[in-house]
Amino acid sequence: MADMPTLPRGSLKSSVAGGGISGAAIALFLSCLDTNVTILESRASRTTATEGGMLMLAPNGMNVMNGLDLAHKLLQRDTGVQVPWLTINDSAGGLIGNVPQGSVERYGFASTMIMRWDIHEVLLDEVERNSLDIRWNAHLDATEESDDGIIVHWNENGLPKEKKADLLIGADGIWSQARLSMFKSLGLPEPKPTYSGLVGIGTIVDVDTIPGFSGFLSLERPCVMIYGRQGFVGMALLDEQGKKVGWWTNRETPERAREEWQLQKEQLFREVGGFNTSYSSSWGHVFMFIGSGTILGLGVPVPQLLAAAEASGEELSVWPVFEVEKLSHWHSKRTVLIGDAAHAMPPYSGQGASQSLEDAGHLAYLLRQYLEKRSSAAQGLNVEELTSTLATFQAARQPRVDAIVEEANRRGSQKKEHSAFGQFMRKWIMKIVFFFMQEGSVDGWFGYKVPGMDEWAALRASESTRG
Repeated sequence: MADMPTLPRGSLKSSVAGGGISGAAIALFLSCLDTNVTILESRASRTTATEGGMLMLAPNGMNVMNGLDLAHKLLQRDTGVQVPWLTINDSAGGLIGNVPQGSVERYGFASTMIMRWDIHEVLLDEVERNSLDIRWNAHLDATEESDDGIIVHWNENGLPKEKKADLLIGADGIWSQARLSMFKSLGLPEPKPTYSGLVGIGTIVDVDTIPGFSGFLSLERPCVMIYGRQGFVGMALLDEQGKKVGWWTNRETPERAREEWQLQKEQLFREVGGFNTSYSSSWGHVFMFIGSGTILGLGVPVPQLLAAAEASGEELSVWPVFEVEKLSHWHSKRTVLIGDAAHAMPPYSGQGASQSLEDAGHLAYLLRQYLEKRSSAAQGLNVEELTSTLATFQAARQPRVDAIVEEANRRGSQKKEHSAFGQFMRKWIMKIVFFFMQEGSVDGWFGYKVPGMDEWAALRASESTRG
């Protein structure tokens, strides 16, 4: 690898709106360049308890974590199970097929079922270890862009704050305030999130508390998706000891006021009447297909699983799935969007966290090239070249993201309710597709590597040695 030019400290002053996975990752990448980075995180403080749902971190996402020299730390956590294959069953318990999720031998990493919280914790540990400037309870309010910088206004612990920066990176999720401010600066109407019609439900349960469940999942078969006429249920081990299992489902349900999505677990279970409800309540139809007998005719003890979930101390997660239309702009002169702020990834893609990490890694790579060029030429920052760099980022990333969103939406339609004939056709089409599917067929998703990622790994290792 060629020697990289030494960059003066603070050569790029950047603010990052959002300290989630993508925000923390981009801040860590930029910290390698001795840039001046401030993270604005709306949450009041770093949580000390597990929060958020579980997700599949794909090999392409793990490779970005490796570029940050953090993949090994993530794999050392108590939670996390490698999932090289996803088992698909029908409602009678019969095998529809096995879907490759990526192997260590082929991609360097396998897909890993893990808690979102664990990924975030590993990133935040590194943020703190590097003493990066992260402001908690900091809510972005507005921005003022000009050729010589961007003034970022935010509210921090109830007090108004502002800072002039060269670049604002909007990593503040689907309800992004950075996106709103950026579209205002462009004189364009901001695309708003819309409800997809699907709601996700799930939680985590101790396996020992579920009668008849022992042995249904194993490290050889850690994740199972079960399809039936009324939808699907997914189940996965969350630790190599097989002590924890997570389950989740998506259901079609009408939109409701935002506060109605925040019902407490006790109220949710009370509304379904201990799984023997008449389904007359507003939430009853959501649980109807998981509420009585064995789910969808399965020989799987789902009612016992739900009873264990109700009795446990774990919160029942309910998350409505929102979408944002394809954005015409991911950037302005001084603002760029990444992660869900730029492209809300459907949860059934299995790529949400991985694409956010790819965004962070790719943007950092392009900014590194931009800064190296300016440093080599002994020139200051140039807004036209910066804007061109941001345009290159969108041009490079959007086609890949759009293709994944399109495929994810196709998968999502498979998880909705079908007629008996529709279910029959879906089952046999899936059987045929999965029968011929080989591991190489997912190279486009899992085998992708962000440009320059190996160089980041080497650079971070070098910085660590010098530190």
